[in-house]
Amino acid sequence: MLARLGAAPAADGRLLGHFPYAEVDPAQLVSIAPGQQLQQDAAKALLAMQSGARDDGIDLVVLSAFRSQAVQNRLFFEIKSERNQTARERARVSAPPGYSEHGTGYAVDLGDGAAPGSNLSTAFDQTAAFAWLQANAARYQFVLSFPRGNSQGVNYEPWHWRYEGTAQALRVFEPAQRLSQ
Repeated sequence: MLARLGAAPAADGRLLGHFPYAEVDPAQLVSIAPGQQLQQDAAKALLAMQSGARDDGIDLVVLSAFRSQAVQNRLFFEIKSERNQTARERARVSAPPGYSEHGTGYAVDLGDGAAPGSNLSTAFDQTAAFAWLQANAARYQFVLSFPRGNSQGVNYEPWHWRYEGTAQALRVFEPAQRLSQ
């Protein structure tokens, strides 16, 4: 795969800005929406967060959750080819397979049910759902993975949140946390 990318991992393990992540054991995944799964602890926290948001009149919609390396491979390489992008250009918006937070089962892309036109767009940060997440996500152990100007060099993704509510989740994302400090 590295030959296909034309890149080699950095000394800290990152490839094109993304840290390597092992794929979650499928036995740890539970359904959170039709066709969407998360690691069981993250799923429980996400469902509680959606309930809390609903109580405040916000419709947090799951756009994408767990993605296998095979799916990530298709997303990365096929879209890269379709858009005539280099691996470096594609990696600013999508992780190479084996380097996506989605593969951990702890990451989720969220949208605002009242503003579907903002899905997977930086315009999401102008929605009521994003404002609610900014004010409340930490209470449910979710953090924004790629804020503006993040140290990983990944494009700003206001829709992409990761769960850090267990020791295991903290261990998984510790390299990214260390880089952002």
